[in-house]
Amino acid sequence: MYQQFLTKMEIARIKKGKPYLFSDVAKWGGKGDNLLKLSEVLNVPKGFIISSDTYLDFIRQNSLSGFLQYSLERDNKEEVHRTIKEKFASSNLNKDLVSRLEVEFKRAKTPLAVRSSSIGEDGDKNSYAGQHETILGVTSFREFLESMKEVYASLFTPRVIEYRKSRKLQDDSIALVVQTMIDPVTSGVAYSPSPKNPGEILIESTWGLCTSVVDGRPCDIYRVLDTVTGNVIDDISSKKIERDVFSKLRKKVVTEKISYLKRGKSSLTQGQVLDVARTVKSIERAYGHPMDMEFAFDNSNDLYVLQARPITTTTQTLEKEILLPNILAQRILARSKNIRNQGIFEGPAVVVRVVDHVNKSFDVDGNLVEMNNQYAKDGYVLLTPEVPPQLEQHVTNAKAIYATECGTTGHAAAVACEKGIIYLGRGANSFPNLLERVRSGTKVGMIVSRDEGILYLA
Repeated sequence: MYQQFLTKMEIARIKKGKPYLFSDVAKWGGKGDNLLKLSEVLNVPKGFIISSDTYLDFIRQNSLSGFLQYSLERDNKEEVHRTIKEKFASSNLNKDLVSRLEVEFKRAKTPLAVRSSSIGEDGDKNSYAGQHETILGVTSFREFLESMKEVYASLFTPRVIEYRKSRKLQDDSIALVVQTMIDPVTSGVAYSPSPKNPGEILIESTWGLCTSVVDGRPCDIYRVLDTVTGNVIDDISSKKIERDVFSKLRKKVVTEKISYLKRGKSSLTQGQVLDVARTVKSIERAYGHPMDMEFAFDNSNDLYVLQARPITTTTQTLEKEILLPNILAQRILARSKNIRNQGIFEGPAVVVRVVDHVNKSFDVDGNLVEMNNQYAKDGYVLLTPEVPPQLEQHVTNAKAIYATECGTTGHAAAVACEKGIIYLGRGANSFPNLLERVRSGTKVGMIVSRDEGILYLA
């Protein structure tokens, strides 16, 4: 019975120089559609894209529509995702599909990255930044099939459900991008132009895989004012103590310590900074609007474009320009030029002292669930060293965020700005050990102008 309504799964190969004439986001998803365009002229990791029809067929073949509708009516979203993930894992992919995929898998060079490309993802209005799952380091066909179903199930993680709800979006369909993983020496994210300043290009980078930057960990920050003269302002972080790499021995992505010599060293050379800046600028010109780009440099110093998407948020322009007031120096906790949305907010602080991204845990001063409920009406200011996805989904009532160690190009910053949350990246802390000295519940304020933001005791 299933065969009579089976739609035709399509596969598009990511290959340099292959003409891509017609945009079809509904088939390839936002990320996949952009990568097909970029691969015509730029250095994009090779691979293939599985059309969104495949996901719809998977749902129909296994009669999952009713199950999904029933599951999503439940209140516990963590339990919803766990149940859906288990159901997807035990469901079957069509045999003809598996046969075709095995051919494509054997053509590809492992390890592979299996990435989401939902229909609503990486568009000009909604980024879905970091919301769906990416599986890195896939080396066997069995792992590949399991990864497909895991990425499909990530349409229903708590943070994706909350994101769709907050943006008033309908349920989504999803294509899959499958690419050979680059083993990068360094990688990062570039914005052209910077959300803060249309006259500059913003680049953030670190050692190893780009997961460190997009997950909101410590990174180096570069502001390129002129790609011809090489006028660059840099802010090099000494907190880059760990990097993510693919372990060939363990066949998975692991986090390892960075040598002391590299921790305070710039992760990009001057030439690499300008190479990235010129590439992202060319992408911006081709698309005709602001773009961000994930990139990586390998051992041969070759620059790879991992993805590019429209910048969904720039620093918002308010009817009345915000000017920073004169606040007593002893009340100022931090200042930063790494800003996103302008705005003013005063309220209680919720303090995250330590983020452990290896174990996906964080140390909060107080009970985060209780504080979310307590401050649900008026909101709070989140103070945290980093904003990884596992934290972001739990701070639904934050009205302002100050991240003491990371920049402004990570997934959490993009999503925060789409929600209208004031966001400050790494700045100069007036209080040594800021996150240890300020307690949750302390009334603080954040004011962000077009050029700078300050955090202060209210």
